[in-house]
Amino acid sequence: MLQGSFARPVGLFENWFNRVVAGITGGPFCHSEFIFTWDKAAVSAFLKTLDGQELLEKRCEEYEEDNEVNICFYVLWGDTCSYRFLKNSHRNKFYRLPNEADYEKVEIPINMEEEYKLARFLLEQCGKNYDYVGALTYFVPFRRTDNTYDMYFCSQLMVCALQHVDKLGHVNPSGITPNTLYKLLLTSL
Repeated sequence: MLQGSFARPVGLFENWFNRVVAGITGGPFCHSEFIFTWDKAAVSAFLKTLDGQELLEKRCEEYEEDNEVNICFYVLWGDTCSYRFLKNSHRNKFYRLPNEADYEKVEIPINMEEEYKLARFLLEQCGKNYDYVGALTYFVPFRRTDNTYDMYFCSQLMVCALQHVDKLGHVNPSGITPNTLYKLLLTSL
């Protein structure tokens, strides 16, 4: 199962900057990320599609909880595209599954083959820098439309990944905020 997770400027994201971001972008959200929830068989099938991911395989085993593995792909302000594993029982909130008070989740209706393709694309983007200029100028209408960039902000990364499985092809990823993406996922998929 694939979900889009949308953070409100509370809890981990509680600061003046994130409150301003949510307000300026017209909604309650300041950040977005993907959460893949796979059972052991799905994880095994995904890992077989990859080369040289022994560390990922070991981490999947370490973070399995109730026969599920939750992998979150994200990019945060000042960071690089990355992934982390989530558990209900983790003591650090960053590595805990999002709660309903701080986040809104939207299930993304795609099949497993598309989930694997989307996850492979996201793995390939890991290590790319945060796009400060893009995040600050998302509203500029002449920004380049593409489905792969050298840098990303959170919702741009998500739209590009979805476009790699033929979803949201009608939008420019560089102009989509978490609030806009949330609305698109509710109405366009």
